[in-house]
Amino acid sequence: MRIRTIAGWVMATAMTVAALSALGQEEGPILLPKPKPVAKLAGSKLLIMCDMACNWKLDGEAKGRIEAGGSAMANVVLGQHVVAAATLDGLDKVEDEIEVKSAVQMIVHLALQPVRDARFKAEQEARDKADQEAREKAAQEVRDKAAREEHDKEQKQREQAAQERQEREQTERERAAQAEAAGLVWADLATGLMWTRNDNGSAVNWHQATDYCRNLQLGGYSNWRLPTIDELRRIYDANVKVGNFHVKGNLQLSGWEWSNSQGEYSDQAWLLIFKFNTAKWVSFSLGNRSHFFRALCVRRFGE
Repeated sequence: MRIRTIAGWVMATAMTVAALSALGQEEGPILLPKPKPVAKLAGSKLLIMCDMACNWKLDGEAKGRIEAGGSAMANVVLGQHVVAAATLDGLDKVEDEIEVKSAVQMIVHLALQPVRDARFKAEQEARDKADQEAREKAAQEVRDKAAREEHDKEQKQREQAAQERQEREQTERERAAQAEAAGLVWADLATGLMWTRNDNGSAVNWHQATDYCRNLQLGGYSNWRLPTIDELRRIYDANVKVGNFHVKGNLQLSGWEWSNSQGEYSDQAWLLIFKFNTAKWVSFSLGNRSHFFRALCVRRFGE
């Protein structure tokens, strides 16, 4: 019984081997694919040189320190790269973008000194500008102070002058009131003019009328003068009549009044006639002495 079992196993094994042999003869041996070799990237070398002691980077990666005038070597692949350097204090930086196109070694010069020089120059210019602005500000403050002092001085002088003017005007009013009460003058407050109450009362030419007013001493005043034609016109009043004349201030007139205004010609002067219902003025020669030409004198308050 055991011998048959062994014989059956041998037979089965022989049949399996035969089948496998037949199968291999029909399809051939089974081959596995070979792995592909890894392509080696083409590259080059960079020689990095720096004119100052610096810390440098390649494509953002720190590479260490280069002494002033020294150099460093780096292997790179072909393509774009960024080489950067900074001074040891970190204040000055430079960056250079390069393209490696072949396996030939490239030299990269990193120039930090011009960057530092430019910074020093900009800082110096900024200091100079600040100093200049400070000097200008100080000078302006001096000018402003002087201007304020001058303004204050002028203001004080104006106030003092105004006070003195008020005092003079007050004194003038008191004197004018006394002279007016005595019947010597009339003060026209509307125009600030003071008139003699009477004209000279006799015939005079223009030169004599001028001298009369210039030499007149009346009411404590000595600065009398002939009026202008416009000043004479302002005391004419058609609604008022004093004697035969239409004049304000109750002035006592006796004829036509000379003015200090040039007439129609250079050798003439205007006279104003207060006798008619409308003011009339006529031009006569300076030397003309008619029996009705008079001198009425005027002065301004405060003069």
